[in-house]
Amino acid sequence: MIIGVDVGNTTTALAALEGAQVKHSWRIMTQERTADEYAVLFSSMFDRSGVRRAAWGAAGICSVVPSEVRPIAEALVSVTGLRAEILDGTRDWGVVVETDNPAEVGADRIANAVGAYYEHGGPAIVVDIGTATTFDVVSASGHYRGGAIAPGMLAGAKDLWTRARMLPEVEIRKPARTIGRTTVQCMESGIFFGTVGQIEGVVRRMWQEMGGECLVLMTGGYAPLVAEHLPFKTVLDVGLTLKGIAYAIDPALRQRAKAV
Repeated sequence: MIIGVDVGNTTTALAALEGAQVKHSWRIMTQERTADEYAVLFSSMFDRSGVRRAAWGAAGICSVVPSEVRPIAEALVSVTGLRAEILDGTRDWGVVVETDNPAEVGADRIANAVGAYYEHGGPAIVVDIGTATTFDVVSASGHYRGGAIAPGMLAGAKDLWTRARMLPEVEIRKPARTIGRTTVQCMESGIFFGTVGQIEGVVRRMWQEMGGECLVLMTGGYAPLVAEHLPFKTVLDVGLTLKGIAYAIDPALRQRAKAV
């Protein structure tokens, strides 16, 4: 069994995977913690879910919050005895990173590309709607081509009501109509349909540069809310990043995936 940790700007996801299948998953708010605090949290999660710690075989971390990598890694050693692999752009994780500077590619984007290629095949575009909305392109031969980074739905909304003093905080949800009749309805519409339009526009431009349409994978916290409202077919895979961690740290798992 593999333990994967995906440290995002807003939330941190922890999962127990058999192969690339998520069997148990947990989510906590991302904040500064000590290794001991993480160890207590992890132990509680495992014990409450009845996960046998003796079953662990490997661990991997992808993080966009550098300060939390070390305490999480130390906590995993304490709780599971495993030294976690830390994903970054400097090593071979199963896809060839073809950007100008591979070292600067976010670990979450590498995990998404790896998960997309070995779980779904390529070519594919991964749209991850989190604090930021990221678009990542992986080719049919498993080459990570690059992508785009845009403000995420929540980040953009918070910036709106922080900078525009007359605007209130609103719930992130699909509104009943596009043309709002109150300030709140107008904000809900702009935030939601603005995100839908942003994703559609970026994906279609990427298709043009790629020479044709390809699979679009949706992941991230707001993906289930948005995916069904896009005007083209998508595949929703909310566990894609965690699956990507498993494929990245287990070469045998990658070989089995491509042998199928």
